[in-house]
Amino acid sequence: MRKTIAATLGAAAVMAAGLMPISATTAAAADYPVTEFRVPYGASVITGSVTWHNRDVVITGELRARSSTKQARFRGLAEHCDTGIDTRTAQAGENRPFRVPFDCNYPGGFTYVVVALWDGADHRGTAVCTRQGCTNEN
Repeated sequence: MRKTIAATLGAAAVMAAGLMPISATTAAAADYPVTEFRVPYGASVITGSVTWHNRDVVITGELRARSSTKQARFRGLAEHCDTGIDTRTAQAGENRPFRVPFDCNYPGGFTYVVVALWDGADHRGTAVCTRQGCTNEN
């Protein structure tokens, strides 16, 4: 009886402190690496993250276009997989959220994800992401 009361009080204290106990779902989500990227050009920017699963990735974020229409271009690459280019466009003054899932039906999935910012026909910046992180290239 005392152990049950102590366990109940302990759980109540954790909840009252605003803390949540770690669940199996939380632990499983931590197994998937997430890398963040930021590709700026003036006041326009692509920000977001790549979540790396065994055979797929999910790219989420926002494209902010300020002075003119901007385009975000995404591509997943590996020895056995190449997604081609997937695009999202934002008009001047628009903030456009995006979610881009890519599937690579091969063990290990993707090696790289490339995120590029375009202003019309002009390339303005690129982030190259791996499971270890993202680097910007211009």
